[in-house]
Amino acid sequence: MLSLKRNSLAVFCLLLVGCQKVDLAVDPEVHGAEDAEARADNIVGTGEGTAERPYTVKDIRSKSLSGSEPVWTIGYMVGTAARSMSNALFIAEADNRSNILLSSDSLCNDTARCIPVELSSDKWKAAFSLPANVEHFRKCLIVKAVPSRYLNRKGLRSVSAGLWIDGFDLAAVTPNEWGNIVLH
Repeated sequence: MLSLKRNSLAVFCLLLVGCQKVDLAVDPEVHGAEDAEARADNIVGTGEGTAERPYTVKDIRSKSLSGSEPVWTIGYMVGTAARSMSNALFIAEADNRSNILLSSDSLCNDTARCIPVELSSDKWKAAFSLPANVEHFRKCLIVKAVPSRYLNRKGLRSVSAGLWIDGFDLAAVTPNEWGNIVLH
């Protein structure tokens, strides 16, 4: 556990110094992961649902929802939807804490290109809801959750881990570069 905390501090320090190659270790105490490495995916959608090669929003929208195992998914937090996708808001000032909308496009304002992510506990509401994380609006997030129907469409429920990846551009990384991601 101490090693993971030290790794998290090291990642934070590397991000402060500028443009460095980093491996993003997810701290289980803070994010609920089990010694997983979180690396970003690209917009092409060739992920595997692992921390190393997460699914994209497009992958989740196109997959069958037959499994009950959590998968890693990456996207931009672009809004929230209170009780229904028809109530979706794509603004930073939204006050709904029960979910977020993820998209593969940071400027998305179309519900057809989003997936809803349920935030069912106070822990995940504090970590990922829009009102608690306004500074992360339209920023990249990798989250581990179960693909399932939510708000009448394919989405994610039962969040068990996650990590903000600020300054990352999904469209700028090709699959063969996944192991060489540089954060600025």
